[in-house]
Amino acid sequence: MLKAGVGITQAIDIAAETPNLRLRRVLREISASLENGFPLSVAMSGHPKVFPVVEVGVVRAGEATGSLVRVLQDLAISAERSAEFVSKVRGAMIYPTFIIVVMIIVGVIILTRVIPPIKEIFASTGSELPLSTRALLKTTDIIGDYWIWLLLGLVGLIVIYRLWLLTRSGRLFGSYLALNFPLFGVLARQVYLARFNRTMALLVGAGVPIIEAVEIVTDSTTNVIFKKSLTDLTRSLEQGSPISVSLQNSRYFPRLMTQLLFVGQQSGDLGGAAGTLADYFENEVDSRLRTFSALLEPFIITLLGVAVAFIIISVLQPIYNLTGEF
Repeated sequence: MLKAGVGITQAIDIAAETPNLRLRRVLREISASLENGFPLSVAMSGHPKVFPVVEVGVVRAGEATGSLVRVLQDLAISAERSAEFVSKVRGAMIYPTFIIVVMIIVGVIILTRVIPPIKEIFASTGSELPLSTRALLKTTDIIGDYWIWLLLGLVGLIVIYRLWLLTRSGRLFGSYLALNFPLFGVLARQVYLARFNRTMALLVGAGVPIIEAVEIVTDSTTNVIFKKSLTDLTRSLEQGSPISVSLQNSRYFPRLMTQLLFVGQQSGDLGGAAGTLADYFENEVDSRLRTFSALLEPFIITLLGVAVAFIIISVLQPIYNLTGEF
């Protein structure tokens, strides 16, 4: 609308005609701020849960350089790419999560509804049961007798863990675990690197100075380890060092990335270099997710088959033993 010559206040009013009630309220408040003489970036900064600090910084840079229309277009493209990227990551997790939840539910139903009647039949025979059958029946007894305590214990552990993550040591442990967990650690690192470079490309492309851009990215980063590395990068840039000097000291930033950012900084095209890296890491994440999904499906099927086979053997083996005795 701004490109078509519509005034910014009128454009906000038109955009406020949305079925999303929360967004409608926020946009109307922004429109009121604009009518009171506040810049768009200031009006947006009053709603940090709707407009992240990165978006506010981009709009502020666009206002300062007189290129608000262009930076809003870049912001729209970046937001669309980020949404597509997040959708791919979440989509890859839906299938395995659904299968695991179904497995747990079916397992609980079998152990609490199917096995107990069979247990009474085995008890009436008085014969010695195989080890697998005894283990299955013992598990059934524990779940049947102590399910409320097991449930409360699980909820308690989750609550304690979440509260611990709010502490300094907990945040550090959670950040380290996210970056180094087997199989998922590499994927998490590439997700962080993709977001870092995509945000840097957006901010630098909008005309934000590199030091301010890194500070904005740092404020929007939740991982403590990454945040520390970016804080060190800010200090290094303030001392006049190239961008590669600080990043190369962290093992979470690959040499390819540091060298390409250095070349981009030296050539005056840091935004372009960051955008290229963002595309690269996003493609790497997409490739790993496809591979992960392809390998996870047969693994889950095999795991499910082993569990079903264990239950069947545990139930049928005593029956065959009784048949043999007769």
